[in-house]
Amino acid sequence: QYLQPDRQRMKVSRYVPPEEFDAWRVEGERLGFKYVASGPFVRSSYRAGEFYLKNIVQSRKGATA
Repeated sequence: QYLQPDRQRMKVSRYVPPEEFDAWRVEGERLGFKYVASGPFVRSSYRAGEFYLKNIVQSRKGATA
């Protein structure tokens, strides 16, 4: 998450472009993660349970189709 820089926080060294977030999502999926939330406003727990369950249901539907 990007916080407004001030004297008490570390300086922002660079801003990550959207394409880099996409690349991390693809890499996570390549490594076998069932769901990867990758974006500028995503926290590690960002709707994790909801998306995980949704992805499990979708993958099971695809396996039976």
